[in-house]
Amino acid sequence: MTIFERVLGGTLFYNFWTKVQQYVFSEGRFMQLITLKPIEVYKDTTSMEIDTAHVTLDIRCQVENLMQRRIDRTLNLLTRSLTEDTGSNYNFDIIIKARMNYEEISKFFNFHFGNQSYDIEKNRYRLHIQEFTFSNQGTKAVVDFPFTLDAKWWIFRKTFKGTASLKGSINFHQPRYFIKTRNLQYTLETESTILRWIDRFYHKDLIAFLGEFLQYNFREELFHAKVEAQQQLHTLQNQSSWISGTIHELDLERMTIESDGLHAIFLAEGKLQLSPN
Repeated sequence: MTIFERVLGGTLFYNFWTKVQQYVFSEGRFMQLITLKPIEVYKDTTSMEIDTAHVTLDIRCQVENLMQRRIDRTLNLLTRSLTEDTGSNYNFDIIIKARMNYEEISKFFNFHFGNQSYDIEKNRYRLHIQEFTFSNQGTKAVVDFPFTLDAKWWIFRKTFKGTASLKGSINFHQPRYFIKTRNLQYTLETESTILRWIDRFYHKDLIAFLGEFLQYNFREELFHAKVEAQQQLHTLQNQSSWISGTIHELDLERMTIESDGLHAIFLAEGKLQLSPN
C-alpha cells in the first residue's frame, strides 16, 4: 500500500461515519439538518508512522452549510442556493491536513531511496546516493545528499565522491495527479577535478535525470483510497435503513513547503441522504 493510501486509510472514514450517525440520531440533530444549521461532526488530531517517518493529521468533518467546496474558496452562507437540494440530501466534506517535518521527510526518503544506486547512463555512469537530508529555503525545498559516482570510459574506471545540494519548488496537478519539481537547481561540492569537469558538461543531463526521479503519480492511490473509504461507510450504513452516504470525490487539494515541513491538504466530498420510513 502506497503513502497516500496509508495516510487516508485505516479507520479514518469509519470514525467519520460513526460520528455522522451519532449526530443524526441524537436529540435535535435531525431537525438541525432540516433547518440547515451548521454542524461539525468530527474534529481530531492524530499521528501515524509510515516507513519509520511520522505524519501528523488534522481531520475536520462538516455536514452541509459549513462545508468548503474548495479550500481556497471563501465561505458565503448567504448566497448559497438551496434549490438544488431536495431537502433530504446533504453535502459533507472531510478535510484532512497532513504535515511532516523535514527530519521525518528525510527518514521516509532514506527508507525508500537511501543507500541505493541509480543508472544515469547505462554502462557508463552509475550514481550511488548514501542518504538524504531535507530542509527549506522559503518556499523551496532543499535536499543535501553525499554520493559516489562510478564512471567507465573504455578500460578506464574511476569512482568519485561528492555532495550535491538540490533546491526546487513543488508543482502538483500539472498534469493532473502528478507531483513534480520546478525551477530545479543543484550545486556540487567535490575535491575531484574530473567530477567538476563531468558536472560542467553533463549538468543539464543531471538536472533532467533528477527531475524525472523527483516526480510522483498519485492517481491510483487516490482511487484505491476512495474505494476503501466507501467500503468503510458501507460497513456502518448497513446497520441503518434510512441513512446512507456516498463519497463522490477524493483529491489532493494543496501541497506546500512551509518553514516547519511539508503540508498537504486532502478533501473528500460526498452526499449524505436521509430516507426515514
